[in-house]
Amino acid sequence: MKKTLIAILLIMTLILGITSCGTKTVESSKPVVYASFYPIYDLASKIGGDKITVRTIIPPGIEPHDWEPATKDVAEMTKAKTILYLGLGMDSWIDKIKTNAPNVTFYEVSKGITPIIEGNQTNPHIWLSPKEALIMAKNIHEALQKSFPNDKDYFEKNYQNLKTTLETLDKEYTDTLSQTKHKTFIVYHSAFDYLARDYGLKQEALVGSDEEAEVSPARMTEIINLIKSENIKYIFTEPLTSPKPIQTIAKESGVQVLHLNTIEGLTKEDIKKKEDYLSLMKQNLENLKKDWSR
Repeated sequence: MKKTLIAILLIMTLILGITSCGTKTVESSKPVVYASFYPIYDLASKIGGDKITVRTIIPPGIEPHDWEPATKDVAEMTKAKTILYLGLGMDSWIDKIKTNAPNVTFYEVSKGITPIIEGNQTNPHIWLSPKEALIMAKNIHEALQKSFPNDKDYFEKNYQNLKTTLETLDKEYTDTLSQTKHKTFIVYHSAFDYLARDYGLKQEALVGSDEEAEVSPARMTEIINLIKSENIKYIFTEPLTSPKPIQTIAKESGVQVLHLNTIEGLTKEDIKKKEDYLSLMKQNLENLKKDWSR
């Protein structure tokens, strides 16, 4: 009886060992693609499906503009097959990765987009306009097809589905925002320039594209006067920036505060609610609608 029990345990151990090895092989057989930050990660995941493993370089909840990779981050990314990055000055650290990863293929997903220049700085927030997101998705699709030609048809099918979804979102933005009489909306920093340009709106920001900049008292006064002169009812705050200047203006002018998500990364609450790029873009539109349904 004792020998029989030992034999059974040995067999179970062998089976578990084989199963474990099999699972590990399946996981490691998927090529790894890194996306510089969340919007690229989400679009790449939707196109790549179960043929690739997509990982985001910048951790959730971290402001991506000033992030720099640690040595361990660089070492990990050198193992990737492909790295997708935004460009337009957003990924200032990308050259450091390129130097240390000669066998990795890099793709800039903002290719073909007409940039908005503020002074000497390029505004990188293209993903906040569905029209620009369509171009990003196209570039990601082409990058994956070039990197993994054996799965071209699979990527093509997923891309066409995503393209249809983004085109629907673009139409919703166009139809909704074209009907507004008031075109001005107020935000903390100028992350929504492409949204404003593509849909005929006027963005007024407390600071420029640098969300770490301090708001001047003179600019605060200008915004309060603008709110009163144009009868604006809402002002928008963002997840990863300080809400204090927005709250001060709201208190002084009597407006309500709503959220416009810059979608640079998911918060813990977003993850808990299973939000993604598309759902957050729809929430942005809903809050913009409130601003103009007055």
